[in-house]
Amino acid sequence: MSEFHKEIGTLFGITEEQSAQIEQGLKQLEVDFTSASDVGDQGFSTNFYAQFVKLVTQNGIVEDEIERLVNVLYFNEDHQQVVTYIVPSYYNSGGDRAQFEDTYQLMMDDLQQAI
Repeated sequence: MSEFHKEIGTLFGITEEQSAQIEQGLKQLEVDFTSASDVGDQGFSTNFYAQFVKLVTQNGIVEDEIERLVNVLYFNEDHQQVVTYIVPSYYNSGGDRAQFEDTYQLMMDDLQQAI
């Protein structure tokens, strides 16, 4: 059983295979984001967030659990960085500011501490 499945998969009641798909997909999303030149573009943000939602919902996460998943991922050292791409992409694509509010506040607090 992978660490990711132990920490994330069991929490959300998904299979090891689904966990592996999500973990692999998150790594690919991180690569896609860091290699893109238009990350500030609303179209890119909309597409990037849609890819994230598709990845997780196709692998057993229901839409109502996405906010909690993002929060849990933020506390996972291996996936914290991709969360810092997912949340702003959601906001940049016109998403509701109340969504991910707690995680966003944690991100801003961590950023302030790093300065």
